[in-house]
Amino acid sequence: MQSRQVDLDAVQLAIAPWLESHMPQARDLSISGLERSGAGLSNETFLFNLSWTEEGAAISRDLVLRCAPSSYPVYPDYDLSIQFRVMQCLHKAGVAVPRVYWLEQGGSLLGSAFYVMGKIEGVIPPEFPPYHSFGVYFDAAPETRSRMWWASIEAMASVHKLDWRRLGLDFLGDPGGGTAPLDRQLDYWERYLAWDKESPEESQPILEAGLRWLREHPYVPEQVTLCWGDARMPNTIYSPEGDVRALLDWEMAYLGDPESDLAFFLLLDWIDSEGFGIPRLEGTPGKEETVRRYQELTGWKVKNLFYHEVLAAVRAGVVMLKVYKNFKKLGVALPAADIEMNNVCTQRLASLLDLPAPGEVQRGLVRVEDVTVTVQFHLTGPGGRDWYLVSDRGKGSRHEGTVAQPDCTMTVAATDWAAIQRGEMDRLHAWTGGLLKVDGDMTLLLQLEDLISKMSAEG
Repeated sequence: MQSRQVDLDAVQLAIAPWLESHMPQARDLSISGLERSGAGLSNETFLFNLSWTEEGAAISRDLVLRCAPSSYPVYPDYDLSIQFRVMQCLHKAGVAVPRVYWLEQGGSLLGSAFYVMGKIEGVIPPEFPPYHSFGVYFDAAPETRSRMWWASIEAMASVHKLDWRRLGLDFLGDPGGGTAPLDRQLDYWERYLAWDKESPEESQPILEAGLRWLREHPYVPEQVTLCWGDARMPNTIYSPEGDVRALLDWEMAYLGDPESDLAFFLLLDWIDSEGFGIPRLEGTPGKEETVRRYQELTGWKVKNLFYHEVLAAVRAGVVMLKVYKNFKKLGVALPAADIEMNNVCTQRLASLLDLPAPGEVQRGLVRVEDVTVTVQFHLTGPGGRDWYLVSDRGKGSRHEGTVAQPDCTMTVAATDWAAIQRGEMDRLHAWTGGLLKVDGDMTLLLQLEDLISKMSAEG
């Protein structure tokens, strides 16, 4: 999770001598610009610049430090060395991943294991707010969105075509023959769900039904490859033109059927759009043409996509169950009281398997261009004020004061809100850290992120 408060000065003091010990040829080593990145829910990421002299030459490099979670973990097993080794192998093979430099497996310096890798310049579609409502993908022209999508599918296919044995990726575990590659995954997700539960009596009927269905419908994969495990746009760095510069987040990499990555990519795109009631953006290819293109790139027939759509919904649902439980422990205001059982993942799974819905759908598909929405802002503390935004079918206006019965209300310190607007504070960190409180219709709010930024700047 990303909620703990971090003393950046303490982080810098801790890693400076550690870096020096790993760079015996470096002289006059200096760290600057250390800041926390807004990426991810399962780890902590820091950006910094490292400069030094070596053999009389001045060298400067932008680097990234990624820490295993020290509190509120999302995964039951988090072995940072595995993703480090996967990225080492992929970088040597010419795959677009950051170069990893050094790994620290102990927790004495920063409280958890960490590694340092090179920073790749580019743009990343946001996870929160979803990229179909805000950010580089939202702002892009339809043809650029298509280019980003296809570049992602091409990069994914190139990973699947690698010879994992030749690359030395057998440390991920022997996938076995027959149905064993599927069985290993189901074993893991069953253990994960059991870890999620807070008591033996806790029931998660939709997720449990999904796992039963997967057990009852095995097949023998025709291809067993390296799977990214977390294939989605927010785990990708793009050039401004829409080409892939790097694939990120290899913490869930495994050896299995590559159709799993394809299904997961499609599911996460659905979640970040229609799953949250947000229309998919023009230029985003559909499922059928994506499957056809993947088949062309790999030369393999996609035969078991439905199985992996079910598996993707189970996987996402099990992860989000833990995320929601962590949020509740942190005191984060959740959009619905029953969200642990009734959320976008369990709704999707119930729909796929024709099961009774776990509860009411929080929001159907809605376009802000078709409705009138009001968002109330309570900015507290020094410089605080009340104001509200009215979006009348997509056209926004700003008003001072308060409005009766707003669709959504945001409460935050004025200084923190200003830092968010300047890009100095991440929205997700502010929300999970209790600095930003949101009440009301989250779906409508997410579609207004761009307009909110503009209206905030006007104020």
